[in-house]
Amino acid sequence: MKVKVTTKEDLPEPGAVVKFRIKNTHQWRLGYRDSEGSDFIEEPRGIVYRYSWNQIDEYLLIITPEENIQQH
Repeated sequence: MKVKVTTKEDLPEPGAVVKFRIKNTHQWRLGYRDSEGSDFIEEPRGIVYRYSWNQIDEYLLIITPEENIQQH
């Protein structure tokens, strides 16, 4: 389910793996929330891109932090 980001309360948990779309773009990016929960992070080909939550239009939750911990 797509979640539209309008306020900080719409954000996923810190550490969640997500697909997200930056405002005014059509490309979906695979990334995660940082541990503080302030940025969305994308790491294509070893390059780290950080996006503030207010740059994000919408996201799809892939893995929550709890699910990620249980798999290891």
